[in-house]
Amino acid sequence: MEILKRNLNETKTKVSYKKVVWFYDFWSWLTESKAAKYVVKYADVKDGESILEVACGTGLVFKQLVEKNQNGRNIGIDLSLDMLHKAKKKLKDLPTGVYELQEGNVLDLNFDNNTFDLVVNNFMIDLMPYDTFDKIAEEFYRVTKPNGRVVISIFSNGKKKVNRFWYWVAKNFPSILTGCRPVTFKENLVKAGFEIEESIDISQNTFPSEIIKAKKATKI
Repeated sequence: MEILKRNLNETKTKVSYKKVVWFYDFWSWLTESKAAKYVVKYADVKDGESILEVACGTGLVFKQLVEKNQNGRNIGIDLSLDMLHKAKKKLKDLPTGVYELQEGNVLDLNFDNNTFDLVVNNFMIDLMPYDTFDKIAEEFYRVTKPNGRVVISIFSNGKKKVNRFWYWVAKNFPSILTGCRPVTFKENLVKAGFEIEESIDISQNTFPSEIIKAKKATKI
């Protein structure tokens, strides 16, 4: 199916997430918690690594990554300060020295080349304009170390007829889903230089997701 058009407006995005932050974890539990389990599994965190989660939201996955990597470096960034505030509360029982939470933009990651062993991104690609997908994949590639990995979850089209309901919602009532819609992202990762290692399509309460694990290949 055609990827629905979206425009980039940081102010509107921040306002949208400010409105939903109070029930975001409940929504995630209903529709994204199954995907989160696969993300953590694919991440295969080895304690002592350098990890970046882009669009860490309220910290649902980020907390699990930090718990597995308390001797490493863990950075979570998000465009929404409201989301980061909730994430900080969620991580309050963990030593503050093992993680950092920062405001940040995926289109201009404020990190050096080849910095992270693992880059994670959950349900963010699906709200970005299609013409930014290549730039996002390139930024992921740039900050990932050689032979490092990315693990990404996206709102997908799904493989069941019932999954099409969510495309209809995204097309006709985009504000309900804060602008998110079904997308694909493998092609962009491969174009940037990644090798796809694993992927899986899942459905939770009819909501479709795809989880992708890719390795940074060395460009010739």
